[in-house]
Amino acid sequence: MSTVELYNFESARKDFSKCIENTVKVEKKEDLLTFVQQYEGSDAEKKATLDQAFKDALKELVAVQRNCAKFKTVINLSAYAVTQDLCSSFTPFHLLSDLFDMVTLDVCEATFDLVEDNVYLWKSDMFFEAGKNYLLRMCNDLLRRLSKAHNTVFCGRIQLFLARLFPLSEKSALNLTSQFNLENVTVYLSEPEELKPKGSDKNESMEGIEEGEMSDLSFSSDPCPIDYNLYRKFWYLQDIFRKPTQCYEKAPWKKFSSVSTCGLWGPISATHPLSELFDLQLSDSNFRRYVLVQFLILFQYLHLPVRFKSSSFVLTEEQNQWVDSTQEKVYRLIKETPPDGDKFVQAIKHILKREENWNSWKNEGCPSFERSKGDSSQTKQKLSRKSVGDDLQATGGKIIKMGNAELTRLWNLSPGNMAACKSDKRVFLPSVEEFFAEPIEQADPENMIEDEYKLVNNINFQWRALRLLARRSPHFFTHTNQPAMALPAYLELMVTKLAKEMPPAEEVKTQIEDEEELKDTPDEVDNLKHTDTSPAEVVEKLSAQQIQLVSDKIDSDWKKLATELNFLDDEILYFESETTEVSAQAIKMLTKWQENEGERATPGALKIALREIGLAEIAETIFKNITE
Repeated sequence: MSTVELYNFESARKDFSKCIENTVKVEKKEDLLTFVQQYEGSDAEKKATLDQAFKDALKELVAVQRNCAKFKTVINLSAYAVTQDLCSSFTPFHLLSDLFDMVTLDVCEATFDLVEDNVYLWKSDMFFEAGKNYLLRMCNDLLRRLSKAHNTVFCGRIQLFLARLFPLSEKSALNLTSQFNLENVTVYLSEPEELKPKGSDKNESMEGIEEGEMSDLSFSSDPCPIDYNLYRKFWYLQDIFRKPTQCYEKAPWKKFSSVSTCGLWGPISATHPLSELFDLQLSDSNFRRYVLVQFLILFQYLHLPVRFKSSSFVLTEEQNQWVDSTQEKVYRLIKETPPDGDKFVQAIKHILKREENWNSWKNEGCPSFERSKGDSSQTKQKLSRKSVGDDLQATGGKIIKMGNAELTRLWNLSPGNMAACKSDKRVFLPSVEEFFAEPIEQADPENMIEDEYKLVNNINFQWRALRLLARRSPHFFTHTNQPAMALPAYLELMVTKLAKEMPPAEEVKTQIEDEEELKDTPDEVDNLKHTDTSPAEVVEKLSAQQIQLVSDKIDSDWKKLATELNFLDDEILYFESETTEVSAQAIKMLTKWQENEGERATPGALKIALREIGLAEIAETIFKNITE
């Protein structure tokens, strides 16, 4: 193919647009790469040209046809062009924003699965920083266009996508300083006035109401008197709810407590229709719940310690007592409100408890939810977790329950206590040469180490050194007529004697390096040390086939098995969220257990765990050849 000079932006743009159109028809992405590479010019020129060509191609498609499949092909092609460094990284997001602005909501909903399915692509390093703001703005624009009454499913899809797109550590949507939306003002009549009979001007009364939201309501044709005092008190509460800090002021608190106590509980708790301006609302269970839950949210804020709350915002003892008693009354009213009042109360308590956790997280400075590999808390958790593998050791799978997890683990580490005491693994006493290598080096005058930095003056080192000398050095038990000397001086003397007997430092270093090399080749060391190892001592590993068989058999009981294998509740929830297939969840759990336990994840260990949860028949079927 001959090389074409990129001499004119407009000419090249038209050529690129035509190439994109042809590529969309045949759906062969490589054609675009080949076509662009034939042009000579800077990368910036090519990218700018292709960016505009993609926009033109998409605009042409929208104008000619409403084919969602073609739209998706163009977007996918632009993402491919980004990976090949043919266009700018924000081009796919420009196209998505333009597309959702140009088409109807039905087409938006049909096309949005392209955005959802590629969430992992958008989260990759190549796309995330360039596109996160575009995607957020695009989703917010869609939510503003959608009806909360008619498009609830689509709204939910958008919210779920945003939750999957942004990490938990993303703070852009957090109200870090605990500010209130003071612009959320509820406007109501400040002075009583004659109101029209209900239904006298239905069109005017329905203005601003979304279609379908009030279709089930009927209006009485008879005029009804209005209790303006109740009306004014009720809507005054919204001003307190939008700015709870008013409760810490004397006058607003007095008015709020008076309104709540005297003017509100009767109408809210009434089950019959009221001849009031808002009788329909107060007779509606959902509306009553909205009001009562706002009280609970307010009370939670008044009680909780909030990081950015002023130190002067403190309730008196009398105010706290009123809040507690009123909160109990609110819960009772919610419980009495049908349908399923008890369940609704439990759900609200659960939500408020989660809100307390989020508040505590913000008070702590919003620490990251992601654990690094060197996280000490994670290490501590791993060390503190009990393990079935610890309980199933050399006894061949037979386990003696001691009534306590730690006692059970210790008791079953070895077939007998004497055998455990004689184990080579208990020999961890260092050699004299290794332990005193650094003090000997410090004692050399050429190194010019000050006395305060020498190990012989360290109390912990002195204690360990005496124990080691008593066990390993012939110089410790020697007869002498000299009076006792200070411990640092004694250790200096011992270091001098040991230095004369020890080989040069280079030889010691070489010997240590040789030992390290042997540690790095465990197979060779095992061959040298355990050439007479019997076949019965070889640990059988759990195979992938056995994991598959167990997963297919246990079905939904895998959660019981996970608990027996010491997985935490949040880990079990994680396995459930990864896939909807029960067998796949079990496979993920067992595979993770095998990774965590290593050599201790044996067929015998899994067999015992299955017995413990009442699946002895499955254990015998799958591991029938495993002896105990």
